[in-house]
Amino acid sequence: MEVCLVGCGTTYQEATGQTESNASGDFGNGYFTVITKWGNGYYIVYANDTKVKYLVMERTQYLSGITPLYNADGTLQIYEEREG
Repeated sequence: MEVCLVGCGTTYQEATGQTESNASGDFGNGYFTVITKWGNGYYIVYANDTKVKYLVMERTQYLSGITPLYNADGTLQIYEEREG
């Protein structure tokens, strides 16, 4: 099975009134925050608006993918900041 996603329109920054950020931990043009990175282009990230966690593979311009992470009961994993 092959899947191809293409989109155009308003950027996340334009929609939320933000300026582009290249801060550490910033990913996906500001839409995601990196939780961890390993190997050559593998990330666990969460969406800043929903806190849903994703596995991202970003190997080359033509080889990449993203999938949400699920709990054992089938619900989406939600990022929870650790108090500390």
